[in-house]
Amino acid sequence: MISDIQLCSRFIDTLDWICQVLIRHADDFNVALVKIAYGDDNSLGEAYGAPEALRQLSSLTHDLQSSFRKSDLVGREGTDFWILFPYTRVTDNLHDKLMDVLEGSAHNNLNIVEREIAIFELPVIYQKATVKPDNGLALLHYIKANQSELASHVFRLANIE
Repeated sequence: MISDIQLCSRFIDTLDWICQVLIRHADDFNVALVKIAYGDDNSLGEAYGAPEALRQLSSLTHDLQSSFRKSDLVGREGTDFWILFPYTRVTDNLHDKLMDVLEGSAHNNLNIVEREIAIFELPVIYQKATVKPDNGLALLHYIKANQSELASHVFRLANIE
């Protein structure tokens, strides 16, 4: 669990820096952000019990981190996973990369809930935003509040019972 906190801290620190870069240079910096939502906050806990659900989510955090490039960062907020892909355009086939990781995952137990995956092109968000989030937490809050308008792609994986 401590390593989860360290991963999240590194994720937020990097996202803070990226926000500052995007405020000044949104045209010149390619970065994609992916949100993977595993059901609502309670569904996994109700199915497995809170300790087991937390253990599985923590394990998935580490598996996601090890499945991508060293420059890609993974953070988790409850049942929401965030993956930051620096120097990546949304057109760089993120969908296929994500599906390979999620379908090949040893975490099939988490498939009992619907998963929603949203892909965001951060430079586009900063080019269009009238108020540009200046830190990582503000950006995540802004994206969650405006997901339907900001996501370049959204797809759902049905639950398997």
